[in-house]
Amino acid sequence: MKYHGALLLSGNKMLSFSNESEEYAIKNFLIPFINGQVIETSTNGSETHQSLINMKSAVAMSIYRTETDIDHSKFSFSFAHGNIEREYGEFDCTSEFVEKVKELQTNPSTRSLLELAFRKPENQIFVIMKFGDPLLDSAYEGVIKPLGKEFDICVVRVDEIQDSGKINDQILENIAKSRLVISDLSGERPNCYYETGFSHALGKDIILTIHKDSDVHFDLTNYRFIKWGTEKELRDRLRERMSSMLRDRS
Repeated sequence: MKYHGALLLSGNKMLSFSNESEEYAIKNFLIPFINGQVIETSTNGSETHQSLINMKSAVAMSIYRTETDIDHSKFSFSFAHGNIEREYGEFDCTSEFVEKVKELQTNPSTRSLLELAFRKPENQIFVIMKFGDPLLDSAYEGVIKPLGKEFDICVVRVDEIQDSGKINDQILENIAKSRLVISDLSGERPNCYYETGFSHALGKDIILTIHKDSDVHFDLTNYRFIKWGTEKELRDRLRERMSSMLRDRS
């Protein structure tokens, strides 16, 4: 199945996508729409020209589903000229997406995560990384936590949480409610990749870092990493990225 979306922004501006997966529609449009996040999108159909859209300015969104690809130019033209419901209305599946969210909310374990993800995030950075490693513990204490103080934002790592609950639940809950996630994949721990994937699925702003002696695995090889060898390298590049993602977007 192919999914297509039409988004109306304030100022009568419009944004659309077509011929994508259900996962893409949820991750890149539905969740950012609900959370009022900033998304990156191509302009004029070009991958080389990117622009940022603040989903807080979104007025309405509709999602459509077809069995085969559709002509994006015709779809966007119909949307721009107010003909989309007449031409694609029979394929509208927006209500089904709403029902899926409701179904997830009936499960107590997922309801709390969704509620946290859909509300305004706390002024917190959650750090995903291997702990108990002298190199990484030093980077956390000497670089990441001080940068949190510099930007006036709380920094949390799971080993610092004083709670009797399950560790996995604590990690997912903190990811869901955090404003920003820093994921250092040095040491190539599978659980860190899982937590990073969960962060992406929730549409979280995420900064990926890795020590130069470690390899990037799976589908994350195409993402922009901060590759560091010294704490100074990590500090300088992380400060620059955090400045862009925290101060500018606030």
